[in-house]
Amino acid sequence: MTIYDLLHSGASAALILASTIAGSYVLLMTIVLISPTSTRGRMARDLLSLHPFSRHSPAGHDTDTSPP
Repeated sequence: MTIYDLLHSGASAALILASTIAGSYVLLMTIVLISPTSTRGRMARDLLSLHPFSRHSPAGHDTDTSPP
């Protein structure tokens, strides 16, 4: 079933978008949990940092705790 069919069957666009975003988050988390040290795991971790469901610090606050 295509997105066009879903929209015309009564599903709202917001529900379809939320499902897509949640699915991508679950997929990336699964990749990171299965192979955290592989190249694929590192790339998935980088993508998770950009994902809308990831926690972000408030603007202006740096979360880097490494020494200068």
